[in-house]
Amino acid sequence: MSTPVVFKFGGASVKDAESVQNIAKIISNYPARPMVVVVSAMGKMTNAFERVVEAWNNKNTILAEKEIEAIREFHQKIIDDLFQTTPRELLEQIDFWMQSLKHGVSKTEVSYSKQYDFIVHFGEFISTRIISTFVNQFTPSVWLDTTRLVKTDHQFRRATVDWQATGTAIPSGIHLDKVNFVQGFIGSDPDGNPTTLGREGSDYSGAVFAYCLKAANLTIWKDVPGMLNGDPKVFKNTQKIHTLPYSEAIELAFYGASIIHPKTIQPMQRRSIPLYIKSFMDPNLDGTVISGVDVLKPEIANFILKRDQALLEISTTDLAFIVEHHLSAVYQLFASNGIEVNLMRNTATKAIFCINNDRIIVPKVTSELEKTFQVELQKKVELLTIRHYSAEDELRETQGLHILQEQRTQDTVQFVFKRS
Repeated sequence: MSTPVVFKFGGASVKDAESVQNIAKIISNYPARPMVVVVSAMGKMTNAFERVVEAWNNKNTILAEKEIEAIREFHQKIIDDLFQTTPRELLEQIDFWMQSLKHGVSKTEVSYSKQYDFIVHFGEFISTRIISTFVNQFTPSVWLDTTRLVKTDHQFRRATVDWQATGTAIPSGIHLDKVNFVQGFIGSDPDGNPTTLGREGSDYSGAVFAYCLKAANLTIWKDVPGMLNGDPKVFKNTQKIHTLPYSEAIELAFYGASIIHPKTIQPMQRRSIPLYIKSFMDPNLDGTVISGVDVLKPEIANFILKRDQALLEISTTDLAFIVEHHLSAVYQLFASNGIEVNLMRNTATKAIFCINNDRIIVPKVTSELEKTFQVELQKKVELLTIRHYSAEDELRETQGLHILQEQRTQDTVQFVFKRS
């Protein structure tokens, strides 16, 4: 087959009917086939589905069904704005998924993580079905079920891709003469249960498809003109990065650069597939390319802020040293519960972790840790990372902050802080 092209559109690019029409226009400008288009849930719908999960976890079925109805109304509004006459098959399919969702929230014997993946994956199913149906009016398109293409292990909420099975399923499932719409963020375990690849994992899905198809390139469409050296909503005077080495992109993603999912770069690097980050608002701009170049251009500092963090300190009850077997047990607990560690320090008697403040999982994990350790937890903290920092950068960005923890290497400095 001819060398495929892979596009990925995130929630911000599919938030309403006008956005969907814009996607159709962008696709029409790229005649290469096959094309695979990876799409996230629409707008803030992943958050809405997570509220359903939270209501289910609290055994509040009435609230869960209320949230489901709000989700239905949101999507129905977009459908009404897109189609003069809505295709019957589209309405029937979405109605079926909504009924499946309502039936799912009535179950009580399912684990939290398995139920999370079951509920949340419907966001991607619905968005891709709506968009593929609309685009098919102008460009031959097909909707594909990613759970049949991306195969994973049983680790719900942070599944690991089975590359051998996925590498067979994806090429055999693609229609060579069409635009193939697939869901980001999701896959399925060996038993056929839906799994997710981690929050914001649709970029990674794009890389998985690009790798398995030996694609010419992967383009991630964003609401910015390319990759900036900081979030313009947070940092002043941000600059666009024109070219970025794979290795530097991996570092930035590891520290939480929101524009790239941490796992996205490795599959691209293994096949030397360039990754473009472009603006869906102005597709003619050059954007940023991540490839095998040696240095980033321009050579500037990068700034990353992670909000809604928790600072977790543990110590042994008898003030004995924190040693390897303690840390191993803690990390195993984190891994089994899907806790991401964004900064870690340890002293003779303490281990200190900065983690994402998951309202459901963090209380469960701290409760388990308290059986063995003394535990202190500070919520509402933030984590600032400056890569390739200067003294001037450090002073400017930390002025007025109450620094709780600091960690630095030659290239990177991190601060856990509370705002004054």
